[in-house]
Amino acid sequence: MDKLKSYRERIDVIDKKIVKLLSLRFNLAKQISSYKKKNKFEITDKKRELRVIKNIEKFSNKKHQKFMVRVFKNIINYSKRIQK
Repeated sequence: MDKLKSYRERIDVIDKKIVKLLSLRFNLAKQISSYKKKNKFEITDKKRELRVIKNIEKFSNKKHQKFMVRVFKNIINYSKRIQK
């Protein structure tokens, strides 16, 4: 049981880091929004989105790659909503 508790505590630490990093990413998305509006750029940049997904595919373990791509497509979509 102690081993299970230890694993779960480590997962909790990782989850906290994920939340913190996503918050940082979304704050940057808001800053990007201001820049895009000021400079009259479109919110959606399909080329950038494709580069992000390609990076995720490259960095992901093949076993989890499809899931990671789905997660990042959701992150991208949420970031675009933040920017509107």
